[in-house]
Amino acid sequence: MSFSEWREVKLEDIIEIEMGQSPKSEFYNQTGEGLPFLQGNRTFGDKYPYFDTYCTENKKIANKNDVIMSVRAPVGDLNIAQTQISLGRGVCAMRLKGEQNSNYLFYLMKHNIKEMINRESGTVFGSVNKKDILGLDVKITNNKLEQKAIAHILSTLDDKIEVNNQINKTLENMAQAIFKQWFVDFEFPNEDGEPYKSSGGEMVESELGMIPKGWVVKELGDVVEFQNGYAFKSKDLLDKEQGDCYRVFKMGHIIKGGGLNKEGTKSFVPKKDCLTLARYLIKKGDLLMCMTDMKSNVALLGHTALMDEDDKYILNQRVGLLRTIDPSIINYPYLYILSNSKDFIENLRSRANSGVQVNLSTKEIKETLIIVPSKHIHKKYNDITEKVFAKSFNIAKENEVLKNARDTLLPKLMSGEIRVPFDEEGEVS
Repeated sequence: MSFSEWREVKLEDIIEIEMGQSPKSEFYNQTGEGLPFLQGNRTFGDKYPYFDTYCTENKKIANKNDVIMSVRAPVGDLNIAQTQISLGRGVCAMRLKGEQNSNYLFYLMKHNIKEMINRESGTVFGSVNKKDILGLDVKITNNKLEQKAIAHILSTLDDKIEVNNQINKTLENMAQAIFKQWFVDFEFPNEDGEPYKSSGGEMVESELGMIPKGWVVKELGDVVEFQNGYAFKSKDLLDKEQGDCYRVFKMGHIIKGGGLNKEGTKSFVPKKDCLTLARYLIKKGDLLMCMTDMKSNVALLGHTALMDEDDKYILNQRVGLLRTIDPSIINYPYLYILSNSKDFIENLRSRANSGVQVNLSTKEIKETLIIVPSKHIHKKYNDITEKVFAKSFNIAKENEVLKNARDTLLPKLMSGEIRVPFDEEGEVS
């Protein structure tokens, strides 16, 4: 193989593109009718999107294996379609002309995304159009087998990350299932190992309905310390890490339904500028709560993310930090599952201040009533779920290593700096 097999082309020479177009809102639903719908990058995953909205009147459609890119702020987020998708105006679909290799195109775009972002139109929200995309200059290898081999190496890393994400989701589902059985249905094991409620355990009246005898109802502020985020000025933030920095934790780090999205970070602040901001540093086991949302699309309000490491992030405004006061009474596994439960979220949102934006006040959050189980039952639950979350934290660390390896290899493989040996089938040899 010679380096002459690599050439610079414009994207319009090698791809076809479908720009999204949004149908009227009456055609949207959350019941699974029609095609899965993407308006923007809100439900993008690491590599594949998930869906909570569907559409029965589809203007523009992406095919299975098309590369999906956000074309409105934030521009340049990428996923691959695993099925046909209805495209809203915030995304486009791309495919290579001729033989399809969606993984190669996915990584080609990832490698050139900074150049794409520099083509933003300069509007308030930032966007790129079809002409911007097709006019992008990229360097590719002419050899289809080499393309396949490059994509295989990078996708192997991403596929492992995806498997790890699924394992972590399963672990969290386990913790949720036990939580529901013990603290919603009150079928925790009594001293004889029998389910408490169904075996005749005594229930008493409370402000939140019937609860097991010995349990109490308290305000959230009685069992957690609460901290509002710091109002960083945009001029003080960096868009990439330079030297010793903290990541600034924003609402975009919280997943709809609860959970931590580490890919959400876009801002950094030098540690030397944070010497007086120690109380805003986020610790392992802290919960981070979204305190504001758009009235027209309340998706994140009240949901929490669970931090899995110390002193890497610093808290931004519009996010609240909840830290348990006494882990023997309430610890983070119980609090995390509770704070993302349907009843908790509905109750909290019912007391939000509503305008163009919907906002949660510190007062309303701290005054939220919660059930506090007996120390004995809490300890039993905590002993189980702390191990579950410890495993999840370790998997998250493994994913960080995998992502660093992928991000290091990506520019070297996609530029031809590192050449991949492959056989006549395009398999890495």
